[in-house]
Amino acid sequence: MFDSRLPVSFYKEIAAMNEAHGIFIVQHRESGKIYVKKRVVSYNLSVYEELFKRQLPGIPHIYAMYEENHVLTVIEEYVSGDTLAEVLKILGKIPEPDVIQYTRSLCDILIRLHALHPPIIHRDIKPSNIILTEDGRIILIDLNAAKFADASKGQDTRLLGTVGFAAPEQYGFGSSSPQTDIYAVGKLMLTMLAVDDAPAITGRLRSVVQKCLRMEPKKRYQSAAQLKSALGRLR
Repeated sequence: MFDSRLPVSFYKEIAAMNEAHGIFIVQHRESGKIYVKKRVVSYNLSVYEELFKRQLPGIPHIYAMYEENHVLTVIEEYVSGDTLAEVLKILGKIPEPDVIQYTRSLCDILIRLHALHPPIIHRDIKPSNIILTEDGRIILIDLNAAKFADASKGQDTRLLGTVGFAAPEQYGFGSSSPQTDIYAVGKLMLTMLAVDDAPAITGRLRSVVQKCLRMEPKKRYQSAAQLKSALGRLR
């Protein structure tokens, strides 16, 4: 399954989505259905194997993949919609009720990832990695930086993430945990609201974002379920 080109060979490239990053639109040679092909050079193979096996809602389904010369080729579900980054480029900011709704939907995805044994930590939650589908769903993409949580390690061995969204522990100040993704969600809410920091938020959402962004992981929400519940009380 992971050491053969055969399943991947059933898909032909028809367009480039992001050629510089090795992402293409492909079509199955028999069914004619459209998928995405990615060539990934920085990844955790065991995470992709787990996602292939689980097919979690809110994460693009993986249909085939193989590894060769430290490059992982993945065929995954094509998701129609706009990234949150594209939406923000047009609108400038998202109304607070929509911010709450989108974040609660994102929490549902994180609840599933963090419930695995061990939990999978996404580690790169940002607007360009979230798709808003035409039917109103939230899809979390790009798990190239994802890893399994390992509480036995004092700090991450590979420092990955995006500046402006990565938690302090992603810079060598600790090991990634579910609270690492909670921090990024706090940064994401700031970005959607088009403010620089939590004190600039008016209303009750301010305290929720502030808790997400605590420097110490143990002072943040301890689960995506806790965060979703806190957001639910604001509606």
